[in-house]
Amino acid sequence: MRRHRLAQFQHERHRGDRTAGRSEYLRSFTDYWAGRAFIWKGVAKLPVGAVMVREMIISRDEFCRTDFYNEWCRPRGVEAVIATNLLLEGPLSTVMAAYRPYAEGDFDAKETRLFAELIPHLQSAVRLQLRLADLDGQLEGSAEILDRLVQGVILVDAEARVIFANRAAESMLRAGRGLVLGRAGLRAEIPGETRRLRRMIADCAEPRPGRGGAGGRLRLSREHGMPLTVLVAPHHTRFCWIDVVRPRAVLFIADPEATAALSQQWLREDFGLTSAEAAVAVEVLEADGLRAVASRLGISLATARTHLAHVFDKTGTRRQAELVRLLLRSQPAVREDQVAGRH
Repeated sequence: MRRHRLAQFQHERHRGDRTAGRSEYLRSFTDYWAGRAFIWKGVAKLPVGAVMVREMIISRDEFCRTDFYNEWCRPRGVEAVIATNLLLEGPLSTVMAAYRPYAEGDFDAKETRLFAELIPHLQSAVRLQLRLADLDGQLEGSAEILDRLVQGVILVDAEARVIFANRAAESMLRAGRGLVLGRAGLRAEIPGETRRLRRMIADCAEPRPGRGGAGGRLRLSREHGMPLTVLVAPHHTRFCWIDVVRPRAVLFIADPEATAALSQQWLREDFGLTSAEAAVAVEVLEADGLRAVASRLGISLATARTHLAHVFDKTGTRRQAELVRLLLRSQPAVREDQVAGRH
């Protein structure tokens, strides 16, 4: 089956709307709709460099009755489309499309001519990029590594607009607690903290004398819960898979309420605990007392004490607080569901 590389360019009123949510809906297209979206299959069959509007494949009335339109395209304004098959190399086709809501009108003859004039230049750029790097490996490898982290990672431009966010950061932004994503970019719940955050990001893009160096560390208050800790640092490396807007700063975000899930399997392997002892060790992290641990596990308090004593012996600790510190520090800060072979 032919694979399709889809390059999408959306003219948006607010560039700040190109956010973590964008990567989520692109992922939904790749994971589900790409294999079912008849339109992109139709584009891929066109002669290389030919201009296509959707009505060449399906009428608007028919298109508006499809699940693809109602569940994916319409909510995102992907309605009026002009597209082309830029390249065809072996099993890989490169499709580029521009789109907008029907409410803004279809693409007219002038826009179609302009689109056609751009195609040769876009083909040259894509060929060059494909020669310089294996984009598939770069995109999947780099994003996969960042998505495994429990810590949030966000790449932003000089005005605090999100260019990329890993999965942990996407969850934080969706929650909107401490760090909020608006049309004007990232902001905190407290205006003063927003100003400080954006000043750090701006300094990463253009360091200024007397500002104490680019970037920095700050805590973002949350109305309910412990503050987020954010480290802002300059970003100088270019990623070939982010080639539209260059990131100027990278944010590393720690949420004390979202620590890495402690794997009982890892505890058994690392410290030689039995299944029962590992279960007690994990529950001890809740820090609400051994009686509560016994209640959650459905065992007697005496049995819980016996298991905990064995855990102390095998880990070389003496107190619950010391055990908790050891367990948290000994575990890799990755999402357990992202580690193959761990259950």
